[in-house]
Order: sequence, then structure tokens, then C-alpha cells
Amino acid sequence: MFRNRRRLAVTAAVVVLIAAAIFGGRIIWRASDALHASANRTAAESSLRFTDRPIDSVLPAGFESVGAPAVFADAIAFNGRLYVAGPAGLAQYDDSSQSARGDGRDLAMTVRFRPGIELPPAPITALAVGIAGDSHSPELWIATSGEGLVAFDGHSFRHIRAEEARFRKLTSILALPTGRILMGTEKSGVLVYDGRELKPFHESLADVHVTALAGGDASLWIGTLDRGLLHWKAGTLESIAEGLPDRQILSIAQDGETIYAGTGLGVAEIKDGGDSNSSKVARTLAAGYFAQSLLAADGKLWIGTLEEGMVSVPLAARPGRDIQARAGVCDHCSIRKILSIDNEVYALAQDSLWRGHQPILARENSPGAPLADRNISALSVDSTGRLWIGYFDHGLQILEPGGPGPGGLSRDREAASVFQDDHLFCINRIAQAPSSSQDARGITAVATANGLVLFDSSTARRRVLTHDDGLIANQVTDVILKSDGGAIAATPAGVSFIDATGISSIYAFQGLVNNHVYALASDGSRTLAGTLGGLSILDGGIVKASYTTSNSALKHNWITSIVRAGNSWFLGTYGAGVLRMDSAGRIESFSDLRGEIDINQNAMAASDRAVYAGTLDRGLAIYNLASDRWNFWTRGLPSRNVTAVEARAGMLYIGTDNGLVKAPETAVLQ
Repeated sequence: MFRNRRRLAVTAAVVVLIAAAIFGGRIIWRASDALHASANRTAAESSLRFTDRPIDSVLPAGFESVGAPAVFADAIAFNGRLYVAGPAGLAQYDDSSQSARGDGRDLAMTVRFRPGIELPPAPITALAVGIAGDSHSPELWIATSGEGLVAFDGHSFRHIRAEEARFRKLTSILALPTGRILMGTEKSGVLVYDGRELKPFHESLADVHVTALAGGDASLWIGTLDRGLLHWKAGTLESIAEGLPDRQILSIAQDGETIYAGTGLGVAEIKDGGDSNSSKVARTLAAGYFAQSLLAADGKLWIGTLEEGMVSVPLAARPGRDIQARAGVCDHCSIRKILSIDNEVYALAQDSLWRGHQPILARENSPGAPLADRNISALSVDSTGRLWIGYFDHGLQILEPGGPGPGGLSRDREAASVFQDDHLFCINRIAQAPSSSQDARGITAVATANGLVLFDSSTARRRVLTHDDGLIANQVTDVILKSDGGAIAATPAGVSFIDATGISSIYAFQGLVNNHVYALASDGSRTLAGTLGGLSILDGGIVKASYTTSNSALKHNWITSIVRAGNSWFLGTYGAGVLRMDSAGRIESFSDLRGEIDINQNAMAASDRAVYAGTLDRGLAIYNLASDRWNFWTRGLPSRNVTAVEARAGMLYIGTDNGLVKAPETAVLQ
């Protein structure tokens, strides 16, 4: 009896052990499988999806860039030539070591590479020279704000473009001798490209706004917008903020084991902590100077400032002494980059390049560059063919007709009218009086951040209306000129109606769906008001109906632009692309406009062939009325951020935050 019980107990124990082994094995196998899957997932997530393709620079016939002043951002020597870059693209000049010597004549530009044509549609932010893992020889590496990385071997360009937009906004670049190209981004830390993979440098930097890079693989220095100076060394990240003149780092220079971090309030000198991995600010140089660029050379620290040119401070002075900056180059210039070529120091200003006190390159101000600025916010063509251009922060410009080809514009900047004052800045909208208007003076209305300015056909200013004159607010976001001689003004506080009897206004209290009105459109007595909170339909000054996401098929309440084509209204939104509303008030979306699409404020136009909408980051959206289809156009554009569109007499004028292009409608409707 006892033996039987013992046998049963042993048998039960064996069964339990076998079951435990099997169950435990399954747990271990599952855990191992989960760890393996997690490792694969982590590896997959660390490598970013990207494309590496040559750039096709062929443009349709008739596409034309309207020249704007070049703005210099960076310069570098490559293959015996000097390359200068900025929002206008990349320019190649003769070797500065030869052309800059002797008689001091200006450098000769030999080739210009333009954004949207030879280069991707984005401003250039930084340059570097180096070899990546797949390079056959040194290449010129070009960082862009919005289109990622470009490599140039001296003959052709290739575009390394991350799939996700946040990895394409590059702020800085550093080519390492190990075959790795490091890139600082606007919001996603540091990226590394080795010729095969594009991936984040480290997860600890994933959300950092990088402003500058220096050092190498073993010891990397990272300037940030608001976190001070970061130091990556031996697999750890050190943050240096205490003792800095300011937490916003503008520039970095390295001299052996010493790092110089430029800020808006001076330069911090930092000694590498060595094995202790603890670096500290030793002293501040050039206190009070806005140090946006730096170069440490020949016992001096050269500092490029925002408004005081390039100055220098000696580095041999004992710590604790008051070190004064010495007068330098181009006293009133904004120095963007300081570089050393053949052991000589060069200063790149916003509009010139200096060797010593001698300017050797000046920004071109030729008749081929008639625009006053690059950041365009409004466009309108009047009845005489003049192009009215509103700038984001540089007032108003009027270009006369007269250039070659249909819709040609004069290239003589001296003949162009430029207006800028307390009222004419930050232009939101330009509207022409309809041809059926009772007013024979050819009135043009300019909506600005500080009032409504009215011009007559001779471009003489007739009147300025502000809040003091009866507008509901000073800021005018859109304006309509009526055929009866009246006007309607949109503002962040409601809508104002202007006629011979005076000015009256309505706002949310009278039924407007939202006070902040961004866009207007009109048909007889009916007015459509696009607001931050939806769309209101007005008859005269009375709200007849309002549409929001809660009571209609409207996909987004923020209405940024409205145009009419045929019997339909096209509503641009900030987030849901373009919607269509018919004469009965039915709203529908388009199946070929998918994802989040932001239409810029009042950046829409319509012709008898198409509707055009300027997007924030996808170029020009085009709706072909004949095919009932949308597509996006970026070829030839200097930026994907299309901020203004005008369609007139078969010609398109496309304004961006980086310049203006002109093209026949037939070129984009093929």
C-alpha cells in the first residue's frame, strides 16, 4: 500500500516536471521569439525609408523663373572652385585662391544651379565636402530645408530624400572622415547617412532642434535651439547649459580640445572634459555679440555677427581677463559663414564675400532679378498687365509688362514701383476692381497687417482704412472689390462692409460662425466668409447659413481660401485640402485628395480650365476641370510651399516662400 502510494507520488512528480519543462520551454521559446522580433523591429525602425535618385532638370517649355536677390547662406571650396549657396540655389565661381588675388576683381560666376530645376525645390541651408560609404571620390554635400540631402560630384546631382517630411528639414551638415555624413534637423535630432542607410544618430537626440554640428564620431558637439550645447562621447550624452551666455547655440568652432559655442550674447569657451566626460564653460568671449558664425584660426577666434560684420578676439589671453573684440570686416554686414581658403580667412555676408577688407564677390543686382524679395504672400495682375506682388515682410512691388514672351514682365528693377511703410508691409491679399465696376479709376485694394490700402490706376495711393476709420480691426486678411464700387474686408474680428454711406461690420454676435475670417468670395449680393470655425453664407450683411464639421460634410472648419469655378465654389482648408460646394450648398470631397493637405491662405485661383491651390508642402495642387482630377506639381518651383497663385490670360504666376515662377497653363495641364 505504501509502495503503491510512493509509486503514484513519484509518477505524479515526473509528470509535473515534464509538464513544467514543456511549458517552461514554450515560455522560453516565446520569450526568445518576442526578443528576436523586438530586435528586428528596433533595427527596422532605426533605419529610415529613403530614396536615392538622380535629379531630372528638364522643364516644360515656357516655364520661367522671375529673378529675386540672391541671399548667401554658406560657402565652401570644392574641386578647385568656390561654391556659394542660399535660398536661390547654388552658384559656382572661379577658384578664389587664383581669382581673388592680384587686382581684387569680383569673382566670376560660371554656373548657377537653381532650386526646382537642377536642385530640389527647397532653400539650401548648409554645405560640406566629404566621402560617404558609396562615394567614389569627395562630393559636395548640400543640406536643404524641406528636401533632405543632395550630393554633387562636380558633374551631376543625386537626391537622398527621406520618406517622412520631418527628416527632410535639415539645418546643418558635417562630413566625417569615416564615410558618414551627419545632418542636424529642425525637429528630429541628428541623422547619419553612410551611403547605404539613413538613420537617426541616437534615440536620445530624437526630438532635438539642431542648429550646429562639430567634432566627429568619437566626440560630437551638437548646438541646439533651446537646450544649450550637447556633447556625445563614449556612448553617453552630456548637456552643457550652465555658464553659457544663452541656451540657444548659433554656431560652433573647434580648436583641438577646445570648443567655442556662439550665442546671441557672446561666445562660450569650453574645454573637453577628457575621460571624466565632464565639460565646463571656462570663459565668455565677445560678450554681447550675436555670434552666428565662428572660425578658430591662427590664435584668434573670428566671429561673424548679425549687424556688426566680422570681428576677432585673441585666444592667448589669460582666463579672467576682459577680452575685447577687435574691429573687423564689413562693419554693418550680417556674416553668415567664416571660412579658411589657402590659409586665408574669408567672410561670407548675406550679399557679399570678403577677403580681408576687400569685397571680392557682390550679390548680383542685374535687370534679370527684378524682385525685391523672395518670400511672396500675394499676387494679382491688373487690367493693364502689371503684376502686383505682396511680400510677407517687405511691402508691395508692381512689375510693369514688357518682357519677352506672353505675359512677359519688365526685368528692370529700377522701373518697378516698390511701396513699404507702416501700412504696406505683411501683405495678405491684393484685389482688382472688376471690369464691370462703376468706378472708372481702376482701383486696387491691398489688404495688410495694418489696414486696407487703396490705389488708383496710376498706382497713386488714394486712401488708407484702419480701425480708426471704422474697420472692425486693423489687420485685413482678405478683401473683395464689388462692381457697385463698394468693398468687403475680412479681419480677425469679423467682416466689414465699405460703401458710399460708410463702414458697417458683423461678427459672431450677429451670427458669423467665427470672428476670425481668413477668406472671402462674392456672387452678387451673396458673400462667402471662410473662417477658423467654418463657412458662413451672407446676404448683404445678414448671415443666412453656416457650415461646420458638425452640421455638414465639411471635413475641416479652418477655411483658408475660396474661389469659384463654373457653378461651384472650391473651399481651401488647412488640413483637409480642397472641398467643393454646389449652388444648393452641398459639400463634397475629392477621392484623389487624400491625407492631410494644408492650403495656404488665399493661395487659390481659377481659370476656365482649372482650379489651382497652393499647398504648404506639396507644391501646386491642380484640378483639371475637363478630367475632374487633381494632381500636384512641383517641377520648376523654388519651394514646395506655394503661398500665392494668379491665373490670367492663359498664364500662371506661382509665388512661393522662396521666389516666383511664371508658366503657361498648358505646361502644367499636360
